[in-house]
Amino acid sequence: MSSVGENSEYYKQALEEYKDVQEDEDPDVWDARISKTGCYVENLALQLCHAETGDWRQCFNEMALFRKCWENNGNRERVSTVDMDNSTNNGPDKEK
Repeated sequence: MSSVGENSEYYKQALEEYKDVQEDEDPDVWDARISKTGCYVENLALQLCHAETGDWRQCFNEMALFRKCWENNGNRERVSTVDMDNSTNNGPDKEK
């Protein structure tokens, strides 16, 4: 199992990959969107953990780091606003 928090092997690997993304002058849309959340490294660490283990239960440390980052960067409020906007425009009950 990986070490805890920012000392996890997945976090360290994600941090190295993020340095490469930051140097890219033309990042892809996905990388740009995730970077704007302020949680790119934490998101990637969680993805790397799951990809290697195939089991979310083994990624609790990475999940906790991501959740903390997400909340500290105000993303919960941002997403709830986006969800509300999308539900009124694209919801299943939209009149034709």
